[in-house]
Amino acid sequence: MTRSDRHQVVIIGAGAAGLTAARELDAAGVGVTILEARDRIGGRILTVRDAHTPSPIELGAEFIHGTAEPLQSVIAQAALRVASVDGTRWEATGRTLRRLDDFWTRLDRVMRRIPASRRTDESFDAFLARRPGGESLAAERRLAARFVRGFHAADTALVSTQALAESGSPGEDEREQRLARFVDGYDKVAEWLAAPVHPHLRLSHIVTRIRWSKGEVEVESSHPDGTRRVDIRARAAVIAVPLGVLQAAPGQTGAIEFDPGLTQKSRALQHLAMGPVVRMVFRFRERFWSVGSFSARGRRLDLDSMSFLHTSDRDFPVWWTTNPFQSPLLVAWCGGPDARRLAQIDRRALESRAISRLSAHLGMPIRRLTALVEETWFHDWLHDPFARGAYSYPLVGGADAPADLARPLRGTLFFAGEATDASGSTGTVHGAISSGRRAAGQVKRALEKGD
Repeated sequence: MTRSDRHQVVIIGAGAAGLTAARELDAAGVGVTILEARDRIGGRILTVRDAHTPSPIELGAEFIHGTAEPLQSVIAQAALRVASVDGTRWEATGRTLRRLDDFWTRLDRVMRRIPASRRTDESFDAFLARRPGGESLAAERRLAARFVRGFHAADTALVSTQALAESGSPGEDEREQRLARFVDGYDKVAEWLAAPVHPHLRLSHIVTRIRWSKGEVEVESSHPDGTRRVDIRARAAVIAVPLGVLQAAPGQTGAIEFDPGLTQKSRALQHLAMGPVVRMVFRFRERFWSVGSFSARGRRLDLDSMSFLHTSDRDFPVWWTTNPFQSPLLVAWCGGPDARRLAQIDRRALESRAISRLSAHLGMPIRRLTALVEETWFHDWLHDPFARGAYSYPLVGGADAPADLARPLRGTLFFAGEATDASGSTGTVHGAISSGRRAAGQVKRALEKGD
């Protein structure tokens, strides 16, 4: 075991939140040390590049959602290239495909009926059970349920309608409905955030225990092979790990033991959940959906500008392209409880199931579609010990849980990460960046006050 000299602030986690906090503190002259369990930075940003694939392959965060001011600030400062997703949405209904140009309008017809009162809370299932909008909105309610499961990765039987009322959908705001993607890959965000603090970054340091008292922190970490252990003493710590890691049972890989325990955070941790997601990226021999010979259910369709394909399939209810880039990639997506079920399936069987579902939606023979597949990519976030899910959402009674989780403990432990964003941006990179800024500000004030 080695022991270092006392540091000012130790930051646990080199995802967007931890890197943002480190960058802000470093710029203010605060000494930082960043410990990251993985052998890479970025956390749930995971970009893969392949010599035979024209576009970056995103296995984690992919889109820029809405205005996303904290992320837009990074984009501007780093001069990163982004492109708007402006293609068409399609819906597979039975034996036909149809344009879904009114997706956001149909969704809003249901979401705007969620009671805005904070006096009561209920699950989204309970809300839908009252049949808001009556029989005329039956299809819209099904679409809304799929949206909450897919976009929020949430269990509709557990998710807070209070939280959804405040930030569950973009409503009629066209700015918030917009999507964009990074031309050169999402990992460029992490690279820019990390650039000035790279000398203070320690990869492959799995934090196992944090002993703390007011103004004093001692962090134990180990190498993945267990051959060495490092202790770091600091004035304060920023805990910027995913919610799933904070909720991990003692003794599990990636779990962090706090001494004393985080009893003041127990209610917040009990009222937040980590949503599971299954995403598979397929590279085909060609963009078959855009060629003139493509035919779906006997009808010639113009899918050249397709961005999203929505289905009623439980396994993969959403597919998307790399629009506006014309690459032969398709992403199969499932969020919520069905993703947890799919995550237990062998990868090859999962690939076959996805292609089978897609062939049915597009009316293509499964053998023909299978023959077009050249490569697939997949990352199991649910069983990744340093993530334990994709992103967080509040449970019934937990609309205030992100704010509760964000409160510092005795001017010594500070918390960052998308699960701690109280502005309604949990589950997003811009929420993570915002939380890193907030945590850095809290640390600076504490150090200035001498708390």
